Amino acid sequence: MYPVEKEILVVDGDETARALIEHTLADQGFAVTMAADGQTALHQIETRPFALVIAEILLPGTIDGFTTLHRARALQPRLKCLFTSRSAPPPWRNDELDEFIAKPFHPRELLGCVFELIERDAARRVRRPSISDTATPEPPEPAAGDRLGRATTRVTQRFAPPPRSG
Repeated sequence: MYPVEKEILVVDGDETARALIEHTLADQGFAVTMAADGQTALHQIETRPFALVIAEILLPGTIDGFTTLHRARALQPRLKCLFTSRSAPPPWRNDELDEFIAKPFHPRELLGCVFELIERDAARRVRRPSISDTATPEPPEPAAGDRLGRATTRVTQRFAPPPRSG
């Protein structure tokens, strides 16, 4: 189960679809906020950050799912979005789409996409140190009479990178 602090906004004009998504996510420990249209979704995004938005492409009202996402990312640039639709999605640029799932979908398929997006976002936020960022650790001192420890030290010293010139 994921921590409850992961809050997801569900934007769909179909009340039944919203309820199904909410139930599926809440069962996994997510905090879920619902919106029936793009304007309501944008108002929610202005009030607090979300880990993810799940949005129908064809929303009721004057703002569709893509427009909602563009405006939402002006407020939260790193916001991830899972688009849904009963019809084939229109063409898009790579920066517009994080994931797409066609309706009807199985709850496990939905959760797979949600977990993937959250993990992908978490991986991007963690800066992995490069070789140049890290100092070569000193090998542990072998215990007296420890043949394996001495052999390990020799191998470590043999394959250690050369000291950095600075």
